[in-house]
Amino acid sequence: MLKTRILRTLLLPKEELVEDTLKEIEEGVYFRGHNLWLLVISMFIACIGLNINSQAAVIGAMLISPLMGPVVGLSFGLSIHNRTLVKKSLFHWFVMIITSLLASAVFFIVSPFHEQTNQLESFKEATIFDCMLALLGGFAWFLGIIRKEAIKVIAGVAIATACIPPLCTAGYGIAHLDLEYFLGGLYFYLINCVFIGIGTWILSIFLGYQKYFLEKIERKNRKYIIVISIVSFLVLLPSVWFTYEKYKVEQLKEQAQKYIDTIKQNYPGIEIINHKIRIENNQKIIDITLLNGQDYIDKATLDIANSLEPDIDIRWHFSPNPTKTEIQKLQEQINQLNIDIKKLNP
Repeated sequence: MLKTRILRTLLLPKEELVEDTLKEIEEGVYFRGHNLWLLVISMFIACIGLNINSQAAVIGAMLISPLMGPVVGLSFGLSIHNRTLVKKSLFHWFVMIITSLLASAVFFIVSPFHEQTNQLESFKEATIFDCMLALLGGFAWFLGIIRKEAIKVIAGVAIATACIPPLCTAGYGIAHLDLEYFLGGLYFYLINCVFIGIGTWILSIFLGYQKYFLEKIERKNRKYIIVISIVSFLVLLPSVWFTYEKYKVEQLKEQAQKYIDTIKQNYPGIEIINHKIRIENNQKIIDITLLNGQDYIDKATLDIANSLEPDIDIRWHFSPNPTKTEIQKLQEQINQLNIDIKKLNP
């Protein structure tokens, strides 16, 4: 009895006919008319959000964009060996990518704001965690498709996998002739497509959709599994590297903050205004800007401070010999600014 209840809890029953699911996937593949213009509008909204650093606008664009239809159609078509669906999906996927890149490139060419915002930066480098999100998103998308009321699930997947911002980032790269942004955004989008597709492909087999349409498919499946495994590995490799690089930066951030805290504690006379971290040629570097002039700190003190982190290149930047009155006035301004910031972010 208990076993039966557990099985009922874990089973994934089909809430609609298999043919209805196929029709729903086929309808989502097409990019023309309403779907095409909805894509263009959502691209413009996302570009505005990335341009002005508005996360709300980016999320809104992801909610209304119909970006994942051809990707799901392609993977489902491969799963059930439906060549017509595969061809249609590939064609409309190509149309979708070209339309998205053109729309975003036009926006960033026309836009008077050309700053590389944090939102743009965040979709320039994909990590292994983005691959995991896309794979889980593919699972969730397919589970949503086979339900009668799928809209909530599909909307959530659209936000989680973030397919539209990377294409906007690639469009920014085209508009500003920046190869790093173009390739980074395109790779981010490719990762999403590949792993959403893999998630769809796996569940279509696991839930019996492939078996429903085909018989004697074991040999063909082996070929598909080998090809998909190789493609997944090749796509995953750069993301592993980006993840490692991001990890190094995060480690350096923690290390730098501990170092700054130690300096403030041991040498209260040293007034640190700001510090920045970077890695150049595998060398960790911290640029520290001081309120003090160079004459204020003796070399022995700096040598001791530098020895606290021997594996990091500490670069000190001094104020141009300010007077005590100037230091006091600037310190008061900094203190007031910190108070104002705390009021804005309680």
